[in-house]
Order: sequence, then structure tokens, then C-alpha cells
Amino acid sequence: DLLSKESIALQNKQSSTSMEGDAWIISLHEAENILMVGGARKKVLSMLKTIRDRHLDLQGNPVSVYILQTLMLYECEKHPREEEWEECHIGDRISGIIMQLISCLQCRRCPHYFLPNVDLFRGKSPASLDNAAKLAWRLLRELLTNTKALENL
Repeated sequence: DLLSKESIALQNKQSSTSMEGDAWIISLHEAENILMVGGARKKVLSMLKTIRDRHLDLQGNPVSVYILQTLMLYECEKHPREEEWEECHIGDRISGIIMQLISCLQCRRCPHYFLPNVDLFRGKSPASLDNAAKLAWRLLRELLTNTKALENL
């Protein structure tokens, strides 16, 4: 939901001085959903969730579904054209997201898409991040060397 500070819903919750200007409050969940529309984006996210559940569901939950969704948003930014999200490019998009995941795991930092100062790995143990990075490398290697890998993952 996008709400202007001048909206009736917010008038009773704010002082008159904070209502000046054209400021907006945006629901991050809604914004995430809007960015996921089009092409095979929802299918890619669904496949990533399945890959996570089968291969990256580790103790300490270092790779949550939300982290994958965040990395998906970064991939959407890197590949903004609709044709880059057609069915024939699903493997490339998933490989790109897993590469981003490996990079984040090795750096031990995964910035939130809308709030980049927020680290989604905060509180995760270094050992769980290292283990997840090793498993993600195996997944990526399989995707890059086996043309039928997505069918088997």
C-alpha cells in the first residue's frame, strides 16, 4: 500500500509538521510483489524454494526463503528486460542467483534489497554460512556442467 502522509489514515498518527512535503510510506511486501511480476520470475522463485528445501535446508537456517527472494530482486535489477525472464533463460537466472548467494555467504553479508544497511545474515554462525557456501558451490557446479540439472534438482 502506498500512503501519502496527507492520507486520512495517517492524519491522526502524525503531527502536522511531519505531514509537510510529499513523503510516502510504502509496504515493502507489496513492492517486492510488484517487482516479481512478469516473465518467469514467479517460476524461478518457486524453483529456488524447491532447491533450497532439497539442498540448502541446513541447521541454523543460513539460507532462508526470504534471502533467496532478496537475491531474486537483485537479479531482477541486473536483468530488467522481460525477455531476460522468459522460460529459455530460467537456468541462467537461477545460476546467477546462486552465484550471488555464494558471494554473499563467503562475504558473510547479505544486504536487504530496500534497506541495504540491514544484513540478512546477522546472527548466523560463520560455520553455517561456510557450509551453505560449499553446498551452493556444488549446486552451481552441477547446474553449469549438467544440462539436465534443473530437471533433477
